[in-house]
Amino acid sequence: MTEQRGTPPLVLVVDDDPGTRLLAAASLRQAGYATVEAADGDDGISAFRQFRPALVLLDVVMPRMDGFIACREIRRLPGGDRVPILMMTGLDDLSSIHRAYEVGATDFVTKPIHWVILGYRVGYLLRAARAFLDLARSEEKTRALLRAIPDRILRIGADGAVLDLVAGVGIAADPSVEDAGKRTLSDVLPGGIPEEVLRNIGEARKSGGIQRFEYAIDSAAGRRSFEARIVSIPGEESLLIARDMTDRKKAEDQLAHMAYHDALTGLPNRVAFSERLFQELARAKRRNEVVAIVFLDLDRFKDVNDTLGHDAGDRLLVAVAERLRGAMRETDTLARISGDEFCIILPDQRDEHAAIEAGRRVHQAFTEPFHIDGQEAHVTASMGISLYPANGGSPETLVKQADIAMFRAKSLGGGNFLPFSEEMSAEVAARVRMEKGLRSACEKKEFVVHYQPAIDLRSGRIVGAEALVRWRTEDQGLVQPLQFIPLAEETGAIVPISEWVIETACAQAQAWHAQGFGPFRISVNVSARLFHRYDLNATIRDILRQTGLAPGSFELEITESVAMGNMESTIETLWKLNEASIRVAMDDFGTGYSSLAYLQRMPIQLLKIDMSFIREMDRNPDDQTIVKTIIAMAHTLNIEVIAEGVERVEQLDLLKSFGCDLAQGFLFSKPVPAEEFTRLLAENRGMTV
Repeated sequence: MTEQRGTPPLVLVVDDDPGTRLLAAASLRQAGYATVEAADGDDGISAFRQFRPALVLLDVVMPRMDGFIACREIRRLPGGDRVPILMMTGLDDLSSIHRAYEVGATDFVTKPIHWVILGYRVGYLLRAARAFLDLARSEEKTRALLRAIPDRILRIGADGAVLDLVAGVGIAADPSVEDAGKRTLSDVLPGGIPEEVLRNIGEARKSGGIQRFEYAIDSAAGRRSFEARIVSIPGEESLLIARDMTDRKKAEDQLAHMAYHDALTGLPNRVAFSERLFQELARAKRRNEVVAIVFLDLDRFKDVNDTLGHDAGDRLLVAVAERLRGAMRETDTLARISGDEFCIILPDQRDEHAAIEAGRRVHQAFTEPFHIDGQEAHVTASMGISLYPANGGSPETLVKQADIAMFRAKSLGGGNFLPFSEEMSAEVAARVRMEKGLRSACEKKEFVVHYQPAIDLRSGRIVGAEALVRWRTEDQGLVQPLQFIPLAEETGAIVPISEWVIETACAQAQAWHAQGFGPFRISVNVSARLFHRYDLNATIRDILRQTGLAPGSFELEITESVAMGNMESTIETLWKLNEASIRVAMDDFGTGYSSLAYLQRMPIQLLKIDMSFIREMDRNPDDQTIVKTIIAMAHTLNIEVIAEGVERVEQLDLLKSFGCDLAQGFLFSKPVPAEEFTRLLAENRGMTV
C-alpha cells in the first residue's frame, strides 16, 4: 500500500477509545506504517511535539479536549501547518464536517471505519502532502529567484492588458507601479512604447521565439534605458521582461569614448584621427579640394618633465591642446597621437598655398609662452605638413610624409615648420637603413676603435690615448662618428656600443702595458644617455676587473653639457669614480656652462680645451686670452690641461708659452688603428716641442 523506503512513515493515532486505537494501530502497521498513540487531545499535542509524525489520525469526540480544538492547536505548532490530519467522527451532520475543515482538517472518515481501506486512505494523503510540499518548495525557489533578478516581468493578456507584475518592483522607470495588474500598457509605459510592445507580442506569437528591442524613458531621475524581451506563453498570454541597462549603457558609452579619445587631453586619439582623415579625404575627392595633414612634435618636452616633473608635463600637454584648439576652425581636427605628438587635419582648403598658410597659423600658436605652475615655459614645436592630393591619396602615406617633414624640421634645431618634399623621403630612408645597421653592427663586429695620442708638452712623449669609435660597413666603408653617434644616442644603441668601446680600449691599454709601454692612460668619452641613465660606475669597475687595467690608467671624458644635465647626480657619480681612483676629464671645455663653482665641486683631473679656441688661436688674440685664462684657472685648481685640435707649430708654441700640460691633434697624429698606434709607441717617438 505504500511506496515508502527505509524508515516507515509515523502515524499519530489520537482516540480516547483503547479498542479503536488498537484496531487503527494494527491496521496501519499491516499497511507498512509505524504508529504512536495518544488517549486525548492534550496527549496528542504533546506526542506531536515529541515525535513529529508524518500524519495524524484524530478522533473528534474526546474528553477534556475534543478533536476540533486539538486539530487547531496542532496547526499552530511548528511544522504542524503541513502535516495531513485525518479526523475520525461518528457525527455525520453537515455542521460537524464544516467545522472539521475550518479548524484545519485535511480529510475525515466516519465511523464505523473500514480498517483495510484506512491504510489506502493514509497512503493517498501522504502522497498528496508530499506533492504539495514539493510544489510549495518549488514555488518558494521561484519566488526567491524572481526576487533576486533585476528584471521587471509583466504578464500581458491577449488584449494587451497588464494582468499582473510577475517580478520586480515596477516597470520602466516608475517603481511605484505596484498595481500594474489593474492597468493597460498605456498606463504603464509612455509614448509609443506600448505599440512597440504589442508589435513584438505579435511577432513572438507568430515565430514562437523571443523578440528583443530597446526603449528609453525620461524621468525625474534622468533618462533610463531598458532592454526588453517578449516571449509568448500558453493561453494567448505574453511575458514582457524589461531590464534596466542605464548603467551598462553609460559604461559602454564611456568605453566607446575612451576607445576614440585621449584620456589626458580629451582630444581624439589615433584611431579617431584615422577614421576622420579617411572621411575628409573621401569628401575632398568628391569636392576637388585640398586637405592638409600636420604632424606636430613638441621640442625638448623631456626637459619639462625632467625639470618640472611629469605632472607639470601633463598640464603642459593639456595647455598645448587648448592653445591649438583656439588656433583652429571647428571643422578642423586635432588629435593627440602619442606622448608629445599631435596630428591635425585641415580640410576645405582651396589650394596648396592656402593649406600651407593654414598650417603656419597653427604653428604661430607657440609664439607666446605657456604658464605652468606659476612659471613661464617657452615651448616650441616642430611641424611637418603634407597635402592631399599633391603628396598622395592614402591616409597612411600622408601621415607618414607629414611625420617625415616634422622630423626634418626638428633636425634643423626645432621650432620649424616644413612642407614635405620627396628629398626628405630619401633622408629618412637612409636614416632607417643606418638604424637597422646599428642594431646588428655589434654582432657583425663592424665597430673598430682608433686611438689618438696625447702628448706631454714638457717631454714630447706619448702619455695617453683617446679611444674613438669608428663604424666600418660593407657597403659604405668607414662611417664617421658624427654620422651615427646622434642616431645611436636617440635609439639607445649607444649603450652597448659604449660598453664595447670601453672594454676594447681597456683591454688594448692593458696589452700595451704588458708590452712595456707605460705609464700610459686610455680615455673614453661617454654620452649623456649613458652617463645619466646607466650604472656607469659599476660597468667601468667590472670592465677594469675583467681586463686587469689599473683604475688610474683609465680616464672618463664627459662634456660640460653632460655634467650640467643633472648636477647633483653628476657630482655623486663622479665622486664614486674618484673613490675608485678613476680619472675624469672635462671635454670641450669652454663651449658650455663654464663655471668655477661647479669645477670646485667636481673631482676633475683634466680639462680639454675645445678645438674651436685652438683653431685660430695663433691668429686671434681673443682666443689666446681665453686659452691662457682657462689654463691659469685650471692650474689654480690643480687640474691638468690638454689642448685639442692642434694642427700647426704656431699653435703648439703658444700653448707651450701659456704653460699648457698636454696637446692632441693632427700635428702629432690623426686617430689610428691599434696596430699603427703600437708602432708609434714602439718608436717611442719624442716630439720636438
